[in-house]
Amino acid sequence: MYQYLRFASARDPTSYFFDKASSHERRHSLYREQQAYDFIRSKNASSAPSNKAEGDPFMCVGIATVARTPDQQYVRGTIGSLLQDVTQHERQTIYLMPFIAHTNPHHHPIYGEPWLTTLADRVLEYDVSPEDLAMLRRFEEGHHYRNKSMYDYGYLLDKCHQTGASWIAMIEDDVLARDGWFPTAKRALESIPDQHSSTPWLYIRLLYTEGLLGWNSEEWLRYLGHSFACFLALSSLLLISRSRYPRLQRSLSNTNVAVLGLVILPSYIVLYFMAGRVIMQPFRAGVHEMNRFGCCSQGFIFPRSMVPRLVERTKRAMDEDYYIDMLLERWADAEHLQRYVVVPSLLQHVGGRSSKGWGYDENAGTTWNFGFEDHPP
Repeated sequence: MYQYLRFASARDPTSYFFDKASSHERRHSLYREQQAYDFIRSKNASSAPSNKAEGDPFMCVGIATVARTPDQQYVRGTIGSLLQDVTQHERQTIYLMPFIAHTNPHHHPIYGEPWLTTLADRVLEYDVSPEDLAMLRRFEEGHHYRNKSMYDYGYLLDKCHQTGASWIAMIEDDVLARDGWFPTAKRALESIPDQHSSTPWLYIRLLYTEGLLGWNSEEWLRYLGHSFACFLALSSLLLISRSRYPRLQRSLSNTNVAVLGLVILPSYIVLYFMAGRVIMQPFRAGVHEMNRFGCCSQGFIFPRSMVPRLVERTKRAMDEDYYIDMLLERWADAEHLQRYVVVPSLLQHVGGRSSKGWGYDENAGTTWNFGFEDHPP
């Protein structure tokens, strides 16, 4: 059993047997990346017009993007993977709005590339007051990433809201989308009123990190209770069997019952916890509540009704010392808003260099969904 779990749990980050060296092997994401870049190259080489949104879209997809280093530019793969396998009908319901988040958009290497205007419904740039533009330049020059990212998030949310879309998807520029992401997301959105309560909700999360879903110290009493219940159930079964079936009395002596209940059962319980929560208590496919342990802000879908309040909240939070994912969680807790996640993850984070600036690259590398890589081509 121990040897089996070493193999079976190697890719479970909540497991004692987690193999950090091999677990970040890119499988499906490399396949999707190749598809995405092939798609972008084909649009760069073609002068044929691309399908775009018609009428009031079902979903606005906003992607704020900033220049990184030449070898750490991911947004081409992000946009390519979002559009590569959508049908013509699906594309007509999606309003794609990449946002070049620079006061001088020429600083971004994709600005002016033919594929961008071919694919996007609108390439968003700053269209703000002189006072706001001066403030944004100060943010850029002073490397005030928190302030600027909060402003950009609210700005893009508002522009997406103005399209009339029923749903607003906010996607970061360093992810890859799973094939079939759009119909899966659409089914998830449609399932919430049927499968869950009518409690107001803030978002559906499109990427989650399994490493935060392990055994939590806050729940140790529940784990202890379940373990004790297993001990009582086994002990009762053994003692009742011995009393009902005399031929078992020799096999189920007091010594053997004690060994089974006090040695073997605890050993299996320990192995259960060592195996990891993700493999022992996996999420089933579908939509689940995730009001805790969600990370980070790579992809959300917001109901249209929530966006105006969220835009106002980002304006008030510009001078506060946290990022958009922290803002969302604190606001949702304060307003008692439900949060959901789609399983399996529809996005994979591939950015090794954070757009938040120096000091966050190590955290960027750990934002990863291991299950995404097991998805077959």
